[in-house]
Amino acid sequence: MNHTLNLADLGRRVRAARVARQLTLEEVVSRTNFTISWLSKLENGQLSPSLDGLVKIAAVLECGVDTFVQGLAAAPRHVVCRNGDAPLPRPRDGIAVEHRAAEWRGRRMQPSILHVSRSTSRRVTECGSGERFLLVLDGDVKLTYGDEVVHLAAGDSIYFGAAVPHAIAASGRSARVLSVSCDGEQRPPAAAGRNGKASRAAGRGSSRS
Repeated sequence: MNHTLNLADLGRRVRAARVARQLTLEEVVSRTNFTISWLSKLENGQLSPSLDGLVKIAAVLECGVDTFVQGLAAAPRHVVCRNGDAPLPRPRDGIAVEHRAAEWRGRRMQPSILHVSRSTSRRVTECGSGERFLLVLDGDVKLTYGDEVVHLAAGDSIYFGAAVPHAIAASGRSARVLSVSCDGEQRPPAAAGRNGKASRAAGRGSSRS
C-alpha cells in the first residue's frame, strides 16, 4: 500500500464498513489470518496495509477495495480543521490525541492537541526520531525528559529532540497541549545535547516547584 495514502481516512472507512455490516473486530479477523491488534491499528490509522490485506478485508466486508481507497491519494492544497471538527478519541493511558491535519497525506509534521488527564495510572514513555514542540494551552503539565522533570504552565512551551525518552502528565486535573512532531534524521549527539540544554533551560525558567 502506498505510504502516502491518508491512513487516518482509510482507517475510518474500514471501520465504517465493518460497523455498517454489524461485525465485531473478532468476527472479521476470524474470517482472515489477521489479528485483532492488526485490524485495530488499521482502523485507527496506525499502519499501512498491503494491497493483499485490503483485498481480504474488502472480501469479508463485502465491498470493493475502491470503497476504502478512492480519492485518498489526492493531495489537498491545504487542510482546514475547524473547532470541533477533529473527533476526540477515547483516552489511552490518560491522553486523548486530537489530530489536526489528518487529511494531509505524507506530511512531515504531526500537529495535534493532547487532552491530558491526571487520572492516568501510568504514563507512556515516548521515544522517536526528529524533533518535537509542545505548547501548553490550558492547565499545567509535567514533562519527564530523560532524567529531568520540566514543569510547564499555560503559555509555556518547549522544543526538544524526540530521541530522548519523554512522557507528559497533567499536574492538575487536566490540561490541553499543542504538540507538533517533525520526523527526520536526528542531529549528532553533541549538537542535540547543546540544543536540549537550551530548551530545557527555558523550561526550567518557567518551572514551578
